[in-house]
Amino acid sequence: MENFILYEEIGKGSKSVVYKGRRKGSIFFVAIICCEKSKRAEVTNHVRLTHTIKHVNVVSFHEWYETSNHLWLVVELCTGGSLEAVIAQDECLSEDVVREFAVDLVKGLKHIHDSGVICCDITPAKILLDGPGTLKYSNFCLSKAYGESQEDVIRRVMMSDEGGGGGGEGGETTPRKNIKNRIQGSPMYCAPELVQGEDCTIASDLWSLGCILYEMFTGKTPFFSDSLSDLIELILHEDVPPPEAKGYDLMHLLVAKAQP
Repeated sequence: MENFILYEEIGKGSKSVVYKGRRKGSIFFVAIICCEKSKRAEVTNHVRLTHTIKHVNVVSFHEWYETSNHLWLVVELCTGGSLEAVIAQDECLSEDVVREFAVDLVKGLKHIHDSGVICCDITPAKILLDGPGTLKYSNFCLSKAYGESQEDVIRRVMMSDEGGGGGGEGGETTPRKNIKNRIQGSPMYCAPELVQGEDCTIASDLWSLGCILYEMFTGKTPFFSDSLSDLIELILHEDVPPPEAKGYDLMHLLVAKAQP
């Protein structure tokens, strides 16, 4: 990390801190993510899947380092915050903005899929904006390559978080338990097959994309409940409620994207 200058903190997670940084001897500004070593499985999964992906709608990975106490990721700096924050601030976005953002999201997701990667965990919190307002996918820690089982990815992450555990009663790693653990953070965007314990597919990513488009347009997700079990029942058995008519073509697109 001796090649970089760290500036102010610009973000924080449970086991990570994000700083604005600059490469020494240049005016090349970046985001530098400092992670606890317990996140090694997630960090290495992100690196192996994204180091060759270059697209305007995907946060670029530059390099990574390991020091005695931490792992460091150097990635593209996005100064516009997250899509989650934009939706929270504006509640619902205008049809023109939704259309513009939808183009970014569709183009980016197509390139990700064309690169042989399935996101598996698309949420507004993991979509960032650069200065001019271009949306970019970030955080592929739980993603997988074509032909892989996401269950294996989740198991590695859980074992890393638990310091190598995973067996016995306290470390059960059954598919059902692991899927439940994964959807705890963002269940509103999970496709029906995921909440049933099945593997993530391109169709699952498209479902999540549809949920995000719906939320941008209406200010709320298609399904919501404070109870995880009730939310799962809604996702599995209820139709997506049609949003109030604003633009027929866009409304039709939103509902079509969010249908199984």
